[in-house]
Amino acid sequence: MKFDLHVHSEHSQDSRSSVKDILKMAKKRSLHGLAFLDHNTMDAYWQAEGSDLIIVPGVEVSTPQGHVGALGVEESIRKQPDVKTAVERIYDMGGTPIALHPYRFWSGIGEEEVRAHRWGAVEGMNARTSSRDNLRAQRLAKQIDLPIIGGSDAHNLEQVGMGYTIVKKVNSWQGLLEEIRCGRTEVGGIHRSKSDTFRYVKKAVSEWMSRGFSRM
Repeated sequence: MKFDLHVHSEHSQDSRSSVKDILKMAKKRSLHGLAFLDHNTMDAYWQAEGSDLIIVPGVEVSTPQGHVGALGVEESIRKQPDVKTAVERIYDMGGTPIALHPYRFWSGIGEEEVRAHRWGAVEGMNARTSSRDNLRAQRLAKQIDLPIIGGSDAHNLEQVGMGYTIVKKVNSWQGLLEEIRCGRTEVGGIHRSKSDTFRYVKKAVSEWMSRGFSRM
């Protein structure tokens, strides 16, 4: 089964994709489910209730050091003062903290933060990250004996499903998280191309400047 565990909807300030259109695209791409990881809000998850896809509750938590993923939480999590606090908050809520795109310059938390805390998994396949940095994330996860997951990090409809996590048959998001915790995952998809890198950097710099040189 294939799950895109990192999708942004119109509930993130840097995406305009509606929940309804994302769900349609997910089916078109033969996904069995997905996780909306909007920035600090779970509004998309609640809006997707009733879908016949498996929707994993989650959120992308902002910290000054970078972004932290939370899977299996059922409440929004606002921006946290640091990575340590974010990870502890996620565990306190019964969730699984994910080290998202750790080597990304603009929003990754970096290797030191990954090694310093107790994570549930590392995002080793992110379709908006270079192949070099995805492979580095996979090697890091192997070194510290953590499961890997994959997602598209989609900010538009065409990106949905471009990165994904593969597991055996599950019937619920709880079952999926159990597979992740046990390390029974594979990842697949495409990496960010050189031409996409140019567009990404241009967009990231522009957004960074508009935020007053602070992380989202």
